[in-house]
Amino acid sequence: MKKQIILALICTILFLMPTFSALPIIKLSGSEQKTIPLPSIDSDGTFVGGFGRIYKENDEWQFEYNGYFGGVYKDTNKYKILAGNIYDLNQEQTGTIVMYNFKSFVVGKIKNMEGKGAPIIGFLIINEDMKFAGRIMSFFGPALHIWGEFTPN
Repeated sequence: MKKQIILALICTILFLMPTFSALPIIKLSGSEQKTIPLPSIDSDGTFVGGFGRIYKENDEWQFEYNGYFGGVYKDTNKYKILAGNIYDLNQEQTGTIVMYNFKSFVVGKIKNMEGKGAPIIGFLIINEDMKFAGRIMSFFGPALHIWGEFTPN
């Protein structure tokens, strides 16, 4: 059983590796709607990305956006902490996300604007150019692809 899980993870990582060079990055603009402040962490930089579905069509990677997220990150020797806000396609905040990335394994929590949350689990692969791609899931909703880019301070 462990060998099957490890093989599935390796196949998934190999599937996502070509996307690193083609990741479209979205710059989020500020707005005046209600927002939730980010958790207070001593950050090493910022990140911005999208979530939705990644698939290949006619030998081209396609990115189907369901929303965006962005925030700050802290890099330690053992893990990376990401804390950010989640936005819909109209760039209005719909919640927050906090993730702990241990090598390629991710655990964390998402919250909506009312403060109701759910745990998340998944994986995140980061390349040398500080771009990332992965997949997260929770108890409800689809298992989403996530992709984006880190910007060090």
